[in-house]
Amino acid sequence: MNKALRICLLGLFCLAPTTTAAQKLGIAPHIGSLGFGADLAVGLHERFGLRAGLNVFPVEVNVTSGDVAYSVSVSSPQITGMADLYVLGGFRVSAGMLFSSDDIVLTGKLNEPIEIGDGVYQPEDIGTLTGTITRNTLSPYLGIGFGNPAASKVGFFADLGIAYSGKPNISLSASGPIISNPVFQDDIEREEQRIREDIEGYRYYPVLSLGFSIGF
Repeated sequence: MNKALRICLLGLFCLAPTTTAAQKLGIAPHIGSLGFGADLAVGLHERFGLRAGLNVFPVEVNVTSGDVAYSVSVSSPQITGMADLYVLGGFRVSAGMLFSSDDIVLTGKLNEPIEIGDGVYQPEDIGTLTGTITRNTLSPYLGIGFGNPAASKVGFFADLGIAYSGKPNISLSASGPIISNPVFQDDIEREEQRIREDIEGYRYYPVLSLGFSIGF
């Protein structure tokens, strides 16, 4: 079983014993910057609750860095664990953690000669150009939101916040015959440094989710 799924199931299992006493449980399907997902919420008090969520990002994103167009596979699934403080009706302040199971993978689309570092190379020499962006597995989260899934039969659900994922790093690799060329290896390192400078500011990941909630 996938490690992320095991962690999610463990989180839901830990929440389950509290539902008997609280008698408040809700689910909130949503869509947003983490992809498609759903949260399971437990109301422990009229002003306090806990949530565990599972999110998947099934689509690839296309970006261009320098002369290279990349398709980006965002890490999926991602798991959230939140503590919610309801300060005014359904308006809440939330704090918790975001767990990302995988690194972000970039695959270069090479259809013509491209510039890498200080050199220009043919696609057939490079083969497949792959980049891996690593970041923190656990990211602290702070945000605001509206909607209490455990308190209403059907309602609106929204989250808006920031997760701090730490300083990202990038590594590039190629599968073609030129990979053993020392000049190409130097150019790959230069390309890595250029991309590293481009993504250095992406330590904070914006989280926006919209959906609806169903209470039981």
